[in-house]
Amino acid sequence: MSSARSLFLTALAAAPLCAEEPFDFDATPGKLPKDVVPKRYAIAIEPDIAKAEFHGSESIALEVRRATRRLVLNATGLAVTKATLHSGGDIALRASVDAALQTITFDLDTELPAGACTLDLEFSGRLHERTQGLFITRYQAGGETRRALVTQMESTDARRMFPCWDEPVFRARFGLSVILPRSLTAVSNMPIARESPLAEDRKVVTFADTPPMASYLIALCAGEFEELRDEVEGVELRVLTTAGKREQGRYALEATKKILPFYNEYFGEKYPLPKLDQIAFAVTGPSGMENWGCIVYNDTALLFDPAVSSHSTRERVFAVVAHEIAHQWFGDLVTMAWWDNLWLNEGFASWMGTKATDHFNPGWQLGPRSAAARESAMALDSRATTHPIQQRVDTESQAHDAFDSITYQKGQAFLQMLEGWLGAETFRDGLRAYMQRHAYSSTTTADLWAALESASGKPVRAMAAGWTQQPGFPLVTVARDGSGMRLTQERFTIHQKNPKPLTWQIPVGVRWSGGKSMTLLGAEPATVQCGAAPVVVNADARGYFRVSYPEPLRAALRDAASSLSEADRLGLLNDTWALVEADRLPIARYLDLAQALAGDESYVVADQILGRIGLLAYLERGEPGEEKFCAWARAFLAPQLAWLGWDARSDEAPLNAPLRSSLLRLLGWIEHATVLAEARRRFAAFLERPATLEANLRAPVFAIVGRAADERAYEQLHALARQHDSSEQKAALYGAMCAARDPTLAARTLALALADELPPHDAARLVTRVAQEGAQPALAWDFTQRHLDALLATQSLHGANDYVPAIFRAFLDAARADELEMFAKKNLPPAAGPAVAKAADEIRFKADLKKRVVPGIDAWCEKH
Repeated sequence: MSSARSLFLTALAAAPLCAEEPFDFDATPGKLPKDVVPKRYAIAIEPDIAKAEFHGSESIALEVRRATRRLVLNATGLAVTKATLHSGGDIALRASVDAALQTITFDLDTELPAGACTLDLEFSGRLHERTQGLFITRYQAGGETRRALVTQMESTDARRMFPCWDEPVFRARFGLSVILPRSLTAVSNMPIARESPLAEDRKVVTFADTPPMASYLIALCAGEFEELRDEVEGVELRVLTTAGKREQGRYALEATKKILPFYNEYFGEKYPLPKLDQIAFAVTGPSGMENWGCIVYNDTALLFDPAVSSHSTRERVFAVVAHEIAHQWFGDLVTMAWWDNLWLNEGFASWMGTKATDHFNPGWQLGPRSAAARESAMALDSRATTHPIQQRVDTESQAHDAFDSITYQKGQAFLQMLEGWLGAETFRDGLRAYMQRHAYSSTTTADLWAALESASGKPVRAMAAGWTQQPGFPLVTVARDGSGMRLTQERFTIHQKNPKPLTWQIPVGVRWSGGKSMTLLGAEPATVQCGAAPVVVNADARGYFRVSYPEPLRAALRDAASSLSEADRLGLLNDTWALVEADRLPIARYLDLAQALAGDESYVVADQILGRIGLLAYLERGEPGEEKFCAWARAFLAPQLAWLGWDARSDEAPLNAPLRSSLLRLLGWIEHATVLAEARRRFAAFLERPATLEANLRAPVFAIVGRAADERAYEQLHALARQHDSSEQKAALYGAMCAARDPTLAARTLALALADELPPHDAARLVTRVAQEGAQPALAWDFTQRHLDALLATQSLHGANDYVPAIFRAFLDAARADELEMFAKKNLPPAAGPAVAKAADEIRFKADLKKRVVPGIDAWCEKH
């Protein structure tokens, strides 16, 4: 039997975990009845920024699919002042509001027959600075504070701007108009159809109708903007910025001119809108929001200033732009039917954004570096608080909670593994068929599996079900079996009691000297014939699983580590560390491996080791062996510091810059005397002549100076933070202030959380940064308890749910987990429960990890 035929039959034997069906409108989950659906909204909005309010009206063309006596749609925070139904006459309606369900209901005296009708509404609402619905965003320009309007509708906040069927399955056309002062520019999903003057220096701007789309994709921005224009493949491009930042958008514009044609070709389905606007503000909701034709970004995710921006910012801008433009297909053109399949949007956009970024920037090595995203997901996915990629969503809060590492990073990692199993060309053929078949419609995961099965002839649904419909991931255990390797699987967990046993269909690549094979490991053990050691299981670290070797094979890999491929060295480090966390290996095994890779010039290898040393230094804080460990770490990192130095060489690799930054930050944290002195010297020179501090060194120098700051240095950082218009520089400078070790200075930073110096959302987040970056959670928590209501009032509802848990995550004492749970029970809403559970689990895990590994670290350092 051929190996390919064997793989096929092995996978075929595994039936899907559950029979998720292809998309069906009536079977799609949701709160709203499906008897009536919107076909087109004609919406008029008149905002008043000075009064922090808006008024609106809308006319909604409806299709009554089944006769009904009630209309139910979403609205929250709105006052509906007039409602009229046009169906064979004009019928005045009265709204019944359910604040808990975020709905309004219109009960009818007589049955509304199937057919077409129109619902007209008038309403009003408040404008605020919480990043939900239509809101006010603050920014600085020329030393002045200015305000603009922006929207953030995903996942369930369109209902805050206008009453609507605010569930993704209800696709409709949107015709939007807005009344504004003539001095302001308005931007939305589609081009402006007409603009007409009104009295009192006002105007009405009317936009062309959108294609049928989900309500969470509608956008409205208004303010004083500067813009860059261009065109690619018939699509008009604009990057819009607030005053003084126009040229900082040029890099993103050039990136867009590469990315859009790449996606047009890859998907075999061209971008369908006539224009693509990308607009940046200092304060938004997420880093980027993929509104169709009008993507909204945080400044730090779209703007790049060559004079002050780091290489990391260059990477971030390209990657975020690639992610958000990918959404114009995954999410906008084809939309998941319900939030339980959010990964069809976010996992795919993450995967596609990485593919595009890597294609155009091969020197950034996004292939091996995507392992960091996979590790982020696996860290969460190994815990009791994890969930499947496809998870049940019943409430608005659960829809918000779905935007996490499992949806994004695990989704991306699984797609990379699936692409490797099917082959890149076959995978693309399946995606093209999926796009063409479901354009302007909704899907479930079953629709995707059907397209990929048709393209590949492989049992994709049977293989994929375990990865998307159940939580967690496997550990593959390796044992010698004659001339081969015997592979078995079990569920890999960290800090769990009695986890449910699970199995997966696992594509396992095995590499040895001179050969490589692929097998699909199921519930039963499999033996792979292979050549001489060293033998690497999960070759190239493409699989979403851990590997455990017997000690002789592990020792052989450690001894040969420097000769392994970059991806295999990284995979061995990540698996070894995870096995330490799971209490399956002693910490000495990881430290031995790190020692064997000392001086490794690979960015991903060195960065992984730096991250683990930083965590171990955090665990050692206040312990008797802290200084001995830090002394070892300083000596261990000395060759790398000598190799990288402080100043970039003209011929160095692009990734040397972010590696240098990470190295210097860590050496500053563990108080490397020479690094501290040099950072202070360079900061002093920067104060005299800013051009003397190269862009890539600014953030690490600020952080080092801030952590060790006295009052004078703190005041210097604060003055710079206040005067800078650059969001990137402000974030670095305020971050440096948050890192201050001096409790008196930390208290001054906390006080800024209630001041008017920063936009309220950003100001309140200083508290979290003091807890985490300043390693002073007790100070931050005491402050939060005194000012909890004021701090939570600055956050979106979802942000408020995670606010207190985010502070607690910096604690290492298990008693603090109990304190968090008791506090939440008395003071936080039930919607905060998932964030509280994750934070409490993380605190207890870190407390246990500290108890287990610190003695081992101390013993190892005694020998080295």
